[in-house]
Amino acid sequence: MRLTSHRKEIIDLLTASADALSAAAIHSALPHINLVTIYRNLDQFVNAKLVKKLFLGNQEAVYEIAAEPHHHAICSHCHKVIHFDITNDDLKKSFVIPNFTTTAVEVTVLGTCRKHLKQQPRTETK
Repeated sequence: MRLTSHRKEIIDLLTASADALSAAAIHSALPHINLVTIYRNLDQFVNAKLVKKLFLGNQEAVYEIAAEPHHHAICSHCHKVIHFDITNDDLKKSFVIPNFTTTAVEVTVLGTCRKHLKQQPRTETK
């Protein structure tokens, strides 16, 4: 794959971002690149295993640099994504599936972030 100026800009943006970005967010940051061009290049990056395509919750697909394996926790209130690490070896041991060899595990955990835990009303116990 040839590194064009548009591809470099997209990769640089994803590399600099602490969060996974949607194609629309990339287009907002790089409005001079056509949205179709962004999608086409993201697909090529995914096929080349340079970028991971993620479906986190009910939102549109988001993309991040395919770095060290990590997992995601998503707040069901604000949709904040928290990255966390658990070794794939530990996870693979948890998934013993007959007639199947697990090569990798991707985990998405849904819950409530610290900010929204504080906002939830407490229930009284008697």
